[in-house]
Amino acid sequence: MPDNEFIEIEISKIIQAEKWKIIRLLTKVWEFPSYVPCVKESSVILKKRHVMQTRWSIKLENIPIRWIEEDTLSLKENAIYFKAIEGDLEEFRGIWTFANLPEGTLVKLHISLKVGIPAINEFANEYVRKLITKNFEAILDAIERRLISTRYSSYRQGNIEKISGFGIIIHFYNYCHLEKGLLKLNPELKLPSRAFLQQLYQIAPSFKLCDIDSFTSKNKSSVKGSFVIATFIPDMLEQDQWAAYSKVIKACKIAEKKGVGIVTLANFSSMVPQKIDHKISDDIYVPVTTGNSFTVATVIESILKANMALQLNLSQSTLTIVGGTGDIGSACARILADRVKELIITGRNKEKLKNLHDELARKYKTKIIATTDNLAAVKAADIVIACANSSASFLNIDWFKPASIICDVGYPKNVCYYSSREDILIFSGGLVKSPTPIDFPIDLGLPAQDIIYSSYAEGIILALEKRYENYSPQDKNITPQKVEEIRQLGAKHGFEPADFYWSGKPITEDHIQKVRKINQLLGKNAEYKII
Repeated sequence: MPDNEFIEIEISKIIQAEKWKIIRLLTKVWEFPSYVPCVKESSVILKKRHVMQTRWSIKLENIPIRWIEEDTLSLKENAIYFKAIEGDLEEFRGIWTFANLPEGTLVKLHISLKVGIPAINEFANEYVRKLITKNFEAILDAIERRLISTRYSSYRQGNIEKISGFGIIIHFYNYCHLEKGLLKLNPELKLPSRAFLQQLYQIAPSFKLCDIDSFTSKNKSSVKGSFVIATFIPDMLEQDQWAAYSKVIKACKIAEKKGVGIVTLANFSSMVPQKIDHKISDDIYVPVTTGNSFTVATVIESILKANMALQLNLSQSTLTIVGGTGDIGSACARILADRVKELIITGRNKEKLKNLHDELARKYKTKIIATTDNLAAVKAADIVIACANSSASFLNIDWFKPASIICDVGYPKNVCYYSSREDILIFSGGLVKSPTPIDFPIDLGLPAQDIIYSSYAEGIILALEKRYENYSPQDKNITPQKVEEIRQLGAKHGFEPADFYWSGKPITEDHIQKVRKINQLLGKNAEYKII
């Protein structure tokens, strides 16, 4: 590059805020050192109406750069002009411009600079170009974070008008699911090798899947929202839990940029912070819920509905909860313990099993059994709630008693999704009818556009109610009171228990009648249990 040539730098970013807020932050240069790490000094030397002189010192990659510049604010042009009048660079000038877009403000920055050092000029130009680019990208990122922080700080002080809507953090449940999703997004895609895709996906950033411009409830309330994919699959938790956590955080921050009032950590997303014993609220501003309270509510409703369909006597039934020490399982156990004859809870951790067993045994007269033996537990059960957090199916469909009810809440399923039996009622748990159908761009395992997961619904309900709070926490503190409250709020907005589905298909009334007849035969002929 000839010594007299300028280096030209172009930087742009869409920030979801009004342009006057961005301009105000850019002109408060004295605040930069407090929230832009690479800016060591930025102070005002002289100010006169729309013109000011500012002193700058930045440090990147251990290289300090200093200069004094003159800034001119042109409100008519929606622009800020700046030019160095002295400093380490021979020439340094640029212009900020701001344009309104539907999704926020497009901020553009054009910089012209020249280092002007003989002999090493070519090296210096390229190196300084990278440093200056990093500096101003860092400034834009920091301004965006500052605006987000201010928005949520205002909410915490009681101003709920600054935030609205919902963000749902979701994920693919295995690599087969990922491949199906990619093919749905691009049917002509020639899939790369699994090894290549796995390695690439492990370093891929989280991304927004889709926006919901208007979700309307039964009572005509309306809210906006976004679905964001955290780019991990459950198996990654066994390899690098902090990497998975970073992906969840980045997904939450995508939702934060939209100014949502509540984020739902759906499925394994809610487990990631628990795995590393870390509070997610330390790293993001937006209130978070797991969606587990409404999931529990819909699971219990579906169990009662199935019980009535088969004409079972709940009070004489044995209920097994697989994954009974988890958030959903333990809440179901506490609510249903005094309504069944016998309750069996399973789990991997013997200490957690013992603690929950002792708690339930103290409170209820029901016979409580805690075990790590899933096979024995489901074989003994009339009703099974399968809600263990597992990256693969592990319950064999042949284990279940004839005429038993199995509600599989797992994501992925605890029972192989493509297996079936004519003599049991097995269905996907945690599904609700939605008052507004959603056409997702990928297959999320939902059987119809008007069916969504209860965890998704909880975030939407809270957004409709403007209840921006950590409703279902990550500490297994799901109370019966909250379960009942969110059930009522869901009904208010038109979320209803879904019909029974399994393997993506509705369960027919003929199938239910067949299982009901088997149950009646079992009551008359004990030998049928052996068949």
